[in-house]
Amino acid sequence: MSWRIVFVFSILSLPFPQAVAQESRPAEKSVLLLIPEDTALPAMATLVASLRSSLWEAQGGPVTLDVESLDLGWARGSAYTHALHTWYLAKYRERRPDALIAFRSDAIQEALQLRRELWPDIPMIVLSEDERLWEQQPRPERVAGLWLRYDMRATAELALQLLPSTRRLALVNGSSRWERAQQEQMVRELQPLLAQRGLKFIDLTSLPLAELLERAKTLPDDTAVLTFTFMTDPSGRPFVGREIARMFLSASNRPCFALHDTVLGLGFVGGALVSYEAVGQQLSMLTSRVLRGAREEFLAPLKPASVDTLTVDARALRRWDIPHSRVPPGVRLAFDEPTLWERYRWWVLGALTISGLQALVAGGLMVERRRRMHAQAELLERQRLEKLAEMEARRALEQLAHVSRVAALGELTASLAHELNQPLAAILSNAQAARRLLNAAPAELDEVREALGDIIFDDKRASEVIHRMRALLKRGEPRQEFHSLNDLVCEVARLLANDIHLRGVTLLLTLAPSLPAVQGDGIQLQQVVLNLLINAMDAMADVPVGQRQLRVSTAAPGTGQVELSVQDSGGGIESSRLALIFEPFYSTKEHGLGIGLSISRSIVEAHGGRLQAESPPGQGALLRCVLPTAHTESPHDTSPRHHLPRGR
Repeated sequence: MSWRIVFVFSILSLPFPQAVAQESRPAEKSVLLLIPEDTALPAMATLVASLRSSLWEAQGGPVTLDVESLDLGWARGSAYTHALHTWYLAKYRERRPDALIAFRSDAIQEALQLRRELWPDIPMIVLSEDERLWEQQPRPERVAGLWLRYDMRATAELALQLLPSTRRLALVNGSSRWERAQQEQMVRELQPLLAQRGLKFIDLTSLPLAELLERAKTLPDDTAVLTFTFMTDPSGRPFVGREIARMFLSASNRPCFALHDTVLGLGFVGGALVSYEAVGQQLSMLTSRVLRGAREEFLAPLKPASVDTLTVDARALRRWDIPHSRVPPGVRLAFDEPTLWERYRWWVLGALTISGLQALVAGGLMVERRRRMHAQAELLERQRLEKLAEMEARRALEQLAHVSRVAALGELTASLAHELNQPLAAILSNAQAARRLLNAAPAELDEVREALGDIIFDDKRASEVIHRMRALLKRGEPRQEFHSLNDLVCEVARLLANDIHLRGVTLLLTLAPSLPAVQGDGIQLQQVVLNLLINAMDAMADVPVGQRQLRVSTAAPGTGQVELSVQDSGGGIESSRLALIFEPFYSTKEHGLGIGLSISRSIVEAHGGRLQAESPPGQGALLRCVLPTAHTESPHDTSPRHHLPRGR
C-alpha cells in the first residue's frame, strides 16, 4: 500500500506540459513612451508606428507599448504641468513598465521626474534634439539616448546651391517655448553662413498667422524661405503645423525649404529632411538592447542618429524652374517621374493637346471642389463628363458611318436605277397588255390574270430595292438584334447584283450552313459587308473582264466566332501598306475618301470583333471579319433565306 501512495505523489509532482511551455516562454515586455505632441500629427504617428513594429521585430514577439502625448507644444503654465504630473502618478502608480522612452527635451524632463517618483530603477531611453542635454544637469543613472539633429545649416546650403541668386534667407517658425529654443540654436548655426555669403536675414517668427501669410506674398525675388514648425503663434493660439504649411506654401511667392519628411510632397523644394520612420527604427534597436540587459549604452553620451537625408522634390523644381543640373551629387530626388511630353514627345502631340485641355478642366474642377464639394462629388462629375464625351464620340461615328453609306450608295446610282427600271418597265408592259386583253372581244381573262400577277411580282421587286435603299440611308439609334451573317451577305449581294454584272465581276458565294447568330445593329453590319464588296470590286478595275472573281465565304473558325472572308483577284496590297489601309483618310483610289475601311473596322470592333487584311502572293487581297456569336440557348440556322438574282 505504501508504494502505491509514493507512486501517486510522484506522478502529481511532475510538471504539466502547459506549465512547462509557459515557463519556457519569455515574459512579455511593456514599454511606456512619452511624446511631446498629439499622436494625430503625422510626425508623431509615423514615429509611434515605426517604433511599435520595429520593437516587435527586434524582440521576436509582442511588446506592449503604451503611448502618452503631453501636448507641450500649445499647453503652457505650471498649473498644466502639475496637473499632468499628478495624472500620470495616479495612472501608472500600479503599472510598472520595463522601460521608459521620452522624445524631445521638454518631454524628457517630465519623464525623469515621473521615473524618480515611481520607478527609479527602470531603464530610460531618451531621444533629444539637444546634444548638450547632460551639460545642463547631472546625468541620471540607467539612461541611454540618441541625439536627433535638425540640420538647418545643411538645408540653407542646399537652398543656396539650388538658388545661386539668393541674397536673403527668411525663417518661419512657431512661438512655443520649445520652438523658440530650437530657433536660437538654428540661428547660431546660420550666423557663420550669413556672414560668409553676405546674406540678409529676414525673421518672420514673431508675426501672427494672418500677417505672416500677407508677408509671404511680397517677399523679395532673391529670397529663400527656411521653415521649421508652427505649433503656436505669438498670441499662444495653437495650430496644426501641416495645415499651416499648406496655407503658407499657397501664399508664398518664393521657394520654401523644410526639415521634416512628413511635409515632403506638399510643395517644399526640399532640405535635410528628418525621417521619423528611421527615428522609430533606431530608437527601437536601442530600446531592444536595453530590454535584453545591455549596459554599455548607459555609459556613453548621446549618440547622433543618422536619420536626416538631403532630399529634393522634383515637382517643386519644375514649379520654380530650377534645373536638375543644380542638384548636388548624393541628394535624393523624390517624385522624379517623366512627364507625358517627355515620354511621347513626337507621336502623341495630338493626344497631349487633349490631355492639356483635360488638365485645365480637371484644374477647374479641383478649384471648385475645394470651395464647394468633396472628393466624391468631383469624381462623379468627371465620370459624367467622360460619359458625355463617349456619347459624343459614338454619335460622331454614327454620323460618319451614315455619310459613308450615302457615299457608297451614290456610287451605285446607275446600278440602282437599272435595278428599278427593269420591274417598272415590266409593270408598264404588263399593264398595257392587260388593257388590250380586256378590250378584246371576247376578253381573255386568264391572260389578264397572268399579266396582273406579273405586275404584282414586279412591284414587289421594285419595293424590295427601295426598302433596302431606305434601310441603308435611314439614320437612327443602333439596335441590338440577332442576325444571320449569311442573310446579311445575301441582302448586300442582291443590292449589288446589277453593279456586279455591269463591272463584269463573277461573284462566288460559299456560305457555311447553320452558322450561329450574331448580335448587333443590322444596318451597320450590312454597311461593313457593302464596304468590303465595293472595295474588292474597285481593286479589280484594272483586271481584264472575265478574270474578275469576287470570292465571299462564311465560316465558324472557332467556338463562339463566325468569320466573313472577302477575296478579290486584283493586284493585292503591298506589305508596307497593310497596316495603313484601316487608317482614317488613307486611300489608294484617286477619288477615294479613305473612310470606308476605317469606319468598317470601328463598327466591327464596337461589336466585339476584329477586321484584318492579308495579301496572299498572286491571289489578290483577302479581308477577314471575325465577329463573336450571340449568347443564345440554341444556334440560329443562318442558311440563306434570300434567293440571289439570276445572272443577267
